[in-house]
Amino acid sequence: MPPQGRVFTGVSVVELEQAVDSLSLEERMDLADYLRQRSKQDGPQWEIGLALRLDRCLEGKGHTADELMALHERLSANGR
Repeated sequence: MPPQGRVFTGVSVVELEQAVDSLSLEERMDLADYLRQRSKQDGPQWEIGLALRLDRCLEGKGHTADELMALHERLSANGR
């Protein structure tokens, strides 16, 4: 991402990304959980996005069982 975009109380998006890159795996997972919960709190937009993803899956545009198994194996190997 180019060094541009919104600045949050003196911290740019690039600086936030760099800070995230310096986190441990556990800290990044905690941050991901926080962001996921925060997104859910945004209400309708989150629900619309979820509905669109579900529609894509029902249209056969989701992941195959093999892709999901491979993802599961990768995550399990990392203790997730």
